[in-house]
Amino acid sequence: MKIRCEQNSIRVRLRKSEIVQLRVENWLEAAIHFPDGQVFAWELLLEESLQDIAAHFENGRLCVKLPASLAQNWMDTEEVSMECFIPVGEGHALHVLIEKDFPCKDRPDEDKTDFFTELAADAPLNC
Repeated sequence: MKIRCEQNSIRVRLRKSEIVQLRVENWLEAAIHFPDGQVFAWELLLEESLQDIAAHFENGRLCVKLPASLAQNWMDTEEVSMECFIPVGEGHALHVLIEKDFPCKDRPDEDKTDFFTELAADAPLNC
């Protein structure tokens, strides 16, 4: 699971195996461990009771929660992404984008077996 954070935006990309794990366990987690012992972790959770995508950050952990029905539809179809804009006050919003991960077209030697190659035909030339 890859994340990209830029300004007020979070983008999460999932490979095929990660979507299988999310479907089975309703949860994914990844982390970066720093030399001083600090950890930056991020997780993706499915919740039956949610109506909209939600996100929060606490104690070095980013948590993105997805409504289970929305996520199930996304996992079962060729739909590439789910996104939302979550109001954060003062006219600002947090943009959350969850995507199926495509292979990079400019890396011919990359193992593409765990990417959504079949959906990438109309994708940009680069990652």
